[in-house]
Amino acid sequence: MRQGVRTFRMKGLWVQPRDGRAFYRTRKGGKAVLVPLPDLPHDHPDFIAAWAEAARQGKPQEKPKAGSLASTWAAMQASDMFHGWTPVYRAKITRQFAAICAKGGQVAARAIRDHHITADVADAPSSGDRLKAWRAWGAWCKARGLLLADPAITVRAPRETKAKGAIGHRRWTAGEIEQFRARWPVGTTPRAVFELVLYTGARISDATRIGPQHVDADGVLVIRQNKTGEAAYVPWTCALPHYASEGERRMMQEAIAPLAGHLCFVPAKGGKPRSIKSATQMMLKACATADVTATTHGLRKTRAALIIERGGNSSESAAWTGHISKKIAEHYQREYDRRAAVMGTKAGIEKEA
Repeated sequence: MRQGVRTFRMKGLWVQPRDGRAFYRTRKGGKAVLVPLPDLPHDHPDFIAAWAEAARQGKPQEKPKAGSLASTWAAMQASDMFHGWTPVYRAKITRQFAAICAKGGQVAARAIRDHHITADVADAPSSGDRLKAWRAWGAWCKARGLLLADPAITVRAPRETKAKGAIGHRRWTAGEIEQFRARWPVGTTPRAVFELVLYTGARISDATRIGPQHVDADGVLVIRQNKTGEAAYVPWTCALPHYASEGERRMMQEAIAPLAGHLCFVPAKGGKPRSIKSATQMMLKACATADVTATTHGLRKTRAALIIERGGNSSESAAWTGHISKKIAEHYQREYDRRAAVMGTKAGIEKEA
């Protein structure tokens, strides 16, 4: 006889009816206390780990055994290396190690081998992020003599997450760009965000916070990226390089003009900075309404490709978009060169007037 499926109620889980945000709710001193939870499905391992951590707040926690995986992770969190990372990268590694320690935090660090890490990486929802966490931990422990050898150094990402030629989000086609513009005219917020991201090549997390104060005395927009801390340099009011389009810059400036007068180019109502989550959701809906399947992040890839196709090189593309690695720019350089080799006319999109 088949047994029924057991259900488990996540005590303290509360969902905001207005926007669907999830919190862990408890009471302290007679007042309700809300701890934000990740914007993930409630059965996602990272969501469950965050809920469990919130549920443990205020309760005595068992101190990890010396030399264990959990204790070495705690030591790494207190290190200068960890605090030298960007907030985005710290949060990413912390989420991954919370899940790792939830499964085997009391295991002796010196007992961990590469095949253990390989198995854990393969099972993780985000294999790439999980491997980054293990590699950071292994290198840090090895450098401080906590491990005789780094067990993560030989581990590779599963083949499906590291396919040759794969570059993640695809670029937009010229048809999709025109389709989006036709659906969202100048004066609408989705059009302003679209043109800003397309012209600057910025991630949505950076596009939501940049504003006039980031334009320097030379007329260059300097974007210090949240993810990497690296600067991207975009010609804002200065003379344009030969591979840039004055028409695109003018279109972008016209699109963001209705939202001007604030510390960010695309603010929310009241002039406050727009949250990354709301901007992402807005653009997902805007693309669906325009019947476009490409993503907002694909506009970043589009900018990198356009610079190459209009005569720029991989270094110039990386300087504009802020890529630390030239991998993406070099990918588009190879693609452009090979297309041009078999075409009677110049490949790619011609520079606009």
